Amino acid sequence: FKRVIVELDEEKYGPDLHLVEWAHSFERGESDGFSIRRFGDGSTKCVICLFLDYQPEQATLEPRLARVLGIHTATRPAILSALWQYVKTHKLQDPAERQYLNFDKYLEQIFGVPRAKFAELPTLLNAHVRSPDPVVINYEIVNDPSE
Repeated sequence: FKRVIVELDEEKYGPDLHLVEWAHSFERGESDGFSIRRFGDGSTKCVICLFLDYQPEQATLEPRLARVLGIHTATRPAILSALWQYVKTHKLQDPAERQYLNFDKYLEQIFGVPRAKFAELPTLLNAHVRSPDPVVINYEIVNDPSE
């Protein structure tokens, strides 16, 4: 994992103690686990967020662009390649000025401009990609004194 966040019940643990965060560090090397100690003797609900360490790094497209390109999560080079394939398939490259792309109505709505230089595509894409969502697990820590 790249990062793990455990969110305990804020009402029970307060605003300063209800979040526990662990981040991978190359300086510490590999680890196969970690433990969290909490005070209290009752059961409590928590939310565990696991941020996966994708290799190579992945990005998630905003929904409108994902629908147009037909991909949801991929590497940035793969996203740029899918966009270029869409441009070629829909013949959006300007025939007179080949460094320019004339966007169709879908890409114009998404990017907010009618045309752009090919070299500007990575910058235009930045506003429409984000890190992938974490894996979220709702869990109850049960403290059974009989065990």
